[in-house]
Amino acid sequence: MKRTAVFVLSALALAAIPAQAQDYPSRAITFIVPQNPGGTTDTLGRIFATVMAKDLGQEIVVENRTGAGSTVGMQIVADSEPDGYTIGVSSQSALAISPLAIPNVKYDPINDFAAVYNFASVPMGVVVNAELGPKTLQELIDYAKAHSGQVNFSSGGTGTGSHFAGAMFVSLAGIAKDVVHIPYEGGGQASVAAASGEVQFYVGPIAGNMMGVIDGKKVIALAVSGGKRVPALPDVPTFTEAGLPDYTMVSWYGLVAPAGTPKEVVDRLNAAANAAAKTPEAIAALSAEGVEPIENTPDEFAAQIAKDVAASKKLVDEGVVVLK
Repeated sequence: MKRTAVFVLSALALAAIPAQAQDYPSRAITFIVPQNPGGTTDTLGRIFATVMAKDLGQEIVVENRTGAGSTVGMQIVADSEPDGYTIGVSSQSALAISPLAIPNVKYDPINDFAAVYNFASVPMGVVVNAELGPKTLQELIDYAKAHSGQVNFSSGGTGTGSHFAGAMFVSLAGIAKDVVHIPYEGGGQASVAAASGEVQFYVGPIAGNMMGVIDGKKVIALAVSGGKRVPALPDVPTFTEAGLPDYTMVSWYGLVAPAGTPKEVVDRLNAAANAAAKTPEAIAALSAEGVEPIENTPDEFAAQIAKDVAASKKLVDEGVVVLK
């Protein structure tokens, strides 16, 4: 009798799950990357797409849909059918920053997306052109003040994470009136601009292209965010150690689905992403980018997004960061 009751309850529970969720995935999945190829968002998205496809048993197609500080691609995701077949590869900037900085953004970063999985939390770092002169963070600050109006810093575009990271740094360092923001089309171009001398410094995530220009000795890393030094850069101090303890911004990258996507689908994607992060293939690829994967749930990622959206809005409202 007990077995019958269990069977009936299980059948009722299964019936409550939409048919599309029961056999998910039954066709190819599309990852929308709202940034240019080669950047950290794109690179991490492709690493996970490759490994997750094996677990899910379906192809994952990566599409770069760029524009307006990532908001074009994220709007596509928000407007997509909530069936688990169109997933956004988001960054902190796309949800917690761009809606504040880009006019006429229609999506709500909290209510229009379902958090799936946080790939990684990545420290921010300040790098300066190696030929400029400054070798420490304080020396860069002093240089900017002494050469007011002659120092430029790059970003991956207006309203991107690196723009916010740079704006927060110059505000806290007291050099906002001394330096000029130069937006580029993606973090890759922004970091190369610092390496080539087109701009004097860049603030962005310590991963991917940033690590490439640091390894190339064309820039000098002056400080990194987070509570500890980056293993790949053991000689580079944290912002606290460098004398700017209020700088706490870190970047994250992850997967989000359109709001209304069935929980079973979100959980399936989350399980595949967590499993992918533990594979030798993904660990090696992520390590090459200077990234350490983290295990997390959709609820944990949703809480991180909400926290950062609120924190970013507070900084802008209080005038600590001026996005222009």
